[in-house]
Amino acid sequence: MDTLILILFFIVLISLNIAFFLLFKRGKLNLILSGIFMMILAPILGFLCGALFHHFYDWGSGGTGEGAGYGGAILGIITLMNGVLILVIGIIKWFILVVKK
Repeated sequence: MDTLILILFFIVLISLNIAFFLLFKRGKLNLILSGIFMMILAPILGFLCGALFHHFYDWGSGGTGEGAGYGGAILGIITLMNGVLILVIGIIKWFILVVKK
């Protein structure tokens, strides 16, 4: 079940990235705002994935399920770094636009 959660997480992350860049190319959304929005979504997606990992944990194996929390935190950090990368790209593009004027 954990593989399905990871696949769904990456599908959501990639589809958000594609949507952000398509909206940027059409001129409807700024990359800076996209990065901020992704960074706001990071703890939500991380907590959601961690809760799903914890819910579907195999309690018969004798563990405490703390790996589910670590997994959710890592996925939240991945989402946060993705948002930071989009934000930095947006700031660089804005800076280049200002310098050219």
